Amino acid sequence: MRVAVLLTLFTVAASQAAAQAPIVDCSTPRRAVNTWLGNLQEDHDEPADAATCFDWSGAGIRGRHERHQLARQLKAVFDQRGYLVDPDSIPDVPEPEDLDDGKVRPHARMPEIYLTRQDDEQWRISAHSIARIEGLHSETFTVDVESIVEDLPGWMRAAPLPGVAVWQLLGILVALLLGLVLRFLVARVLQTQIARLLRRRKQTWDPEVLRRTANPLGTLAMSGLLWWCLPLLRFGVRVNQVGTIAIRVIAAVAAVLVLYRLVDFGADLFAKRAEKTESKFDDQIVPLVRKTLKVFVAVVGVIFVLQNLDVDVGSLLAGVSLGGLAFTLAARDTVANLFGSVSIFADQPFQIGDWVTIDGHEGIIEEVGMRSTRIRTFYDSLITIPNSVVANAAIDNYGHRKYRRCNVTLGLTYDTSPDQMQAFVEGVRAILKANPRVRQDAYEVHFRNFGDSGLEVLLYFFFQADSWTEELRQRQNVFLEVMRLAQKIGVEFAFPTQTIHIASQASTASAKPAEPMTREQLAAIVQGFGPEGDHATTDTPTLTSGFWPKGINVEDRGGEG
Repeated sequence: MRVAVLLTLFTVAASQAAAQAPIVDCSTPRRAVNTWLGNLQEDHDEPADAATCFDWSGAGIRGRHERHQLARQLKAVFDQRGYLVDPDSIPDVPEPEDLDDGKVRPHARMPEIYLTRQDDEQWRISAHSIARIEGLHSETFTVDVESIVEDLPGWMRAAPLPGVAVWQLLGILVALLLGLVLRFLVARVLQTQIARLLRRRKQTWDPEVLRRTANPLGTLAMSGLLWWCLPLLRFGVRVNQVGTIAIRVIAAVAAVLVLYRLVDFGADLFAKRAEKTESKFDDQIVPLVRKTLKVFVAVVGVIFVLQNLDVDVGSLLAGVSLGGLAFTLAARDTVANLFGSVSIFADQPFQIGDWVTIDGHEGIIEEVGMRSTRIRTFYDSLITIPNSVVANAAIDNYGHRKYRRCNVTLGLTYDTSPDQMQAFVEGVRAILKANPRVRQDAYEVHFRNFGDSGLEVLLYFFFQADSWTEELRQRQNVFLEVMRLAQKIGVEFAFPTQTIHIASQASTASAKPAEPMTREQLAAIVQGFGPEGDHATTDTPTLTSGFWPKGINVEDRGGEG
């Protein structure tokens, strides 16, 4: 019974070994590639069979040894570059469809190596590819490592890991150490040289941004060194595949970071130039350009990294487009904000630094981005408003005012005489007339009303000011002048008061009762304020020229007093 079981197991193992043994068949592209690679393995090294599916006659090579060597060199090139051939991606039919040029390439990253169908209906590696083998081998193996390895001690050639010797492990550690040193040196030298160049041009810069820009360049240099060292270590194809993909990804990420940091570096330089110009549009456009370029670099960078990971970006984008409708619905607010930002920059309702009121929020415009606008309030908080809201909102831009308005009511006490009131009104007009910041064709100063607490004087004028601070300063100047005028004339400003009159009994000896006016006397006074009466002054004469606004006819205002 045991003998039968052993015989059965031996028969199954033999049949599996026979099934796995490489064949010599060039009838299809896949079988031709399997014939070449399958007969050059460590456990099955048959270079004569491996060289079967090559177009030697077309290449003019007759020597058996040279044929075997070229077949080995081509496999070594694929192995050291990490180009693992996937048999499932190669057609397994004698006449494949969808071949534009009639060529089948074992690997997409080696387009110069391809198979063609010969006149005998066999697929072979073309004569053109054979002519490129020695050049590719020389480019891949720049140093004769084999002769150096043969002179190493035995313990260094030992393999503590499957397929990996001690000298290879030491070599990768040395390569990594040299790469880090090279990265540091390149970054430091570039940082120093760029800083020196900017100093000569009298440009200011942020040292942190400069350092962030130089570091990815050092990483690129390190990736180049590792790319050169990896083939020298003679790893297997799978290790080289992982290594080359890792180096390509590191280099791609470093290149994207270089562009990303250059956007920051260039935007900082342009922002400093924009600060020196009078226009605020460039101050507004620099942050938007910075963010737009960063998004563009990030998107292109992701595609670049995916390509280096051998991801079919075209198929990926096609798959994404299938969900385009759902994505559009989910991103409709983002699209609305994007068009809102375009509308803002087209209409330019405000600029950086303007004092605005948008959708009930008041403050200073600090930044206009692709998605939102940021307002710094006067209590130093930051309000973020979506650009779609900004584009449809009523915007009150105080920053675009040419003149600032002042509208106040002054109250004088009721003991002010008519002449004092007249002098006060004309004196305030004189103050406005003498102030070069006050708009000379539109101001009003009048005794307007008898208020509950005092005699009310309207003070209404406009003046030029570029900022809120300047506006407050100019208002203060006018108000101080008004106070000095009131002090000179001898009038006082009223404030809410209540006067209590207490009647006291006077001695009968000192009391002199007032004689009441007769009806005829009262009627004469009334007639005196009527038309052509002695007391009538329907247009009160001014004490001075009146200091009326520019363009007002003095005669129409009563002339000079």
